[in-house]
Amino acid sequence: MASLTLPQRTIVTGLAILALTGCGGSAIIPPQSTGPAGGRAAALVPAGSRAATVVPATPPASFVASPITSTPSGSPAPSSSVGQPGASASVGSLPSPAGSPAPSTDPLGVELPFDEATAADLQRVLDAARLRIPTPGISVAIRLADGRTWIGVSGYRQLSPARPVDEHTVFSIASITKTFVTAVVMQLVAEGRLGLDDRLARYLPDYPRAARITIRELLGHTSGIANYFLAPRYNAAVFRDPTRRWTTRDILRLVGAPVCAPGRCFEYSNTNFVLLGEVIRRITGHTAAHEIRTRLLDPLDLEHTSYQPVEATSRDAAHGHLWAGGSVFRDQTGRSRVLPMMSAATVAGSAGAMVSDAADLARWALALYSTDRVVPPELRAQMLAFRKRDEYGLGTRTRIFNGRRAIGHGGSLRGYEDGLWYFPREGAVIVLLSNRGLYDPDRTIRQLARTLWRHIEVPDPELDPGKNTG
Repeated sequence: MASLTLPQRTIVTGLAILALTGCGGSAIIPPQSTGPAGGRAAALVPAGSRAATVVPATPPASFVASPITSTPSGSPAPSSSVGQPGASASVGSLPSPAGSPAPSTDPLGVELPFDEATAADLQRVLDAARLRIPTPGISVAIRLADGRTWIGVSGYRQLSPARPVDEHTVFSIASITKTFVTAVVMQLVAEGRLGLDDRLARYLPDYPRAARITIRELLGHTSGIANYFLAPRYNAAVFRDPTRRWTTRDILRLVGAPVCAPGRCFEYSNTNFVLLGEVIRRITGHTAAHEIRTRLLDPLDLEHTSYQPVEATSRDAAHGHLWAGGSVFRDQTGRSRVLPMMSAATVAGSAGAMVSDAADLARWALALYSTDRVVPPELRAQMLAFRKRDEYGLGTRTRIFNGRRAIGHGGSLRGYEDGLWYFPREGAVIVLLSNRGLYDPDRTIRQLARTLWRHIEVPDPELDPGKNTG
């Protein structure tokens, strides 16, 4: 695969050189011959391959919870807001796609190609973005409700020796992991084994203030529990030994004092989802990794998605990098088969340990947010009841791109920045995965979205396109 080089003159000037202490060495972007204008065209997965598999119209019972006709014991009745004490009014319900192509009978069915002009324009945006950011490599998947799919890649998954990104390169997906954990929790609610307003003490009685904290507050980051990623000793403890395997007990020792009383503030905290992973284990007798695999990954045929380090990461993996200025990047992965390294992955746990490729995540976003196959509609409505104050629901964010609302989640872990966004009115998913940390990928997502809207039929923006929160 040929892609554009990263000449020195394209590096963004005026940015401070980062003081980096990560493991691994530094590498310079290797030279490549320049490809044809617009880079590679859309990669359509051949018929008969993994992505062309059609999910049965009636998913297996082990995968999809039956539609709810009455509220499960212990869980609240569906509502339009999260219902936390002191919470702001919700953003409101999200409409069905309007003005977009008619969806196929099965939005997870056979993929169709975009036309050449659309594919070429999207690739030009992607190649330019890689140079502007800059990042060693980047992978994007765009999928529409009618089955049209584009997978674009640019750059390198590894710099020394140089190995290019391809359509199945897996990246750390960091906090996008939270969408999978949330789906398992919602399925347990649908099965009547867990209630959103259950107290944490019912499952983890020894955790501080567990009698005052609800499952809903953990999912919505309103528990008041401190984020252990912000602990003063986090960096030294995690990166001193890149091979360390963290346990839940080790992780919880990093958690500082509460930031507020439960339900009284929004504080994004990875600790919430580590605790949810333990709740899943207490209820099912299996790890979150096992439940995610059996309930979600296998039934949806997400064969390039896995939970580290329980499952082996593909050899076609993108090393994490931090930018050291110019065209120099410091590889955070080195010889590790775990992304970005054993210590950083295991300390993330059920808050961010998973890896995937862009195509799998596009399929996942459609399944989770546009069908009833993963979460029953009544519970999905609660996931998507966003507070105006922080624009977070339950395990899902909302954000505005060019005046258009998207739902999904971002991800950031040492050496990676990611975004998974579903646009309900437009019936489109945009997934971006990159192997450079410490930058904001939303600008590139806006550019990709703006280019896509020029080529497909979509409704007018809901809001002023000049006002973006993402």
